[in-house]
Amino acid sequence: MQGSPSWDAVIILIYVIGIGYNVILHRERVAGHIASAYIALAVTSVISPIMFDFVHGNKLLLNQVFIQSNSSPQAVAALTFLILTIVLSSFLSIIPTGRRSDDLSTIESFIYSFLWVTFVISSILSFLPEDRRTVFLVQSKALSVIWEYHTWWLVIPAFLLIYSGFRRGSMRSN
Repeated sequence: MQGSPSWDAVIILIYVIGIGYNVILHRERVAGHIASAYIALAVTSVISPIMFDFVHGNKLLLNQVFIQSNSSPQAVAALTFLILTIVLSSFLSIIPTGRRSDDLSTIESFIYSFLWVTFVISSILSFLPEDRRTVFLVQSKALSVIWEYHTWWLVIPAFLLIYSGFRRGSMRSN
């Protein structure tokens, strides 16, 4: 009997893609990706009610209803967050950072990438309604662990970026 892949398999695939992208292709851009996720989270918290009204036809763009759907506010917020994260990450990838690609070691890139992917997954989980989130948490051990430490996944990347910025600054001044 063939079944569908478990959520844990999907989560592992997301980690492999996210970490592989950051470590192999753009090691020096990992901090930008983390920053883009923070910006997207902040903007989403402000703009998602407006986007929800727009998607449901309650707000007009250029005096025309562009989209009319029955999506939930949480789905609109999660999609807004994902789109903003992707767009901001892409935008930050084309801005020259002045950093060389060897500024981060491979292990640092791996850690930053892991935290970035976990931050994004944890943020998406936070947008889900409680009942739907519970269904995912029951089906996936990985999602359960991610959600259990949700606050830490939001805080640790920021502290790590601040710490590494101070550390790099003190290394350059020596």
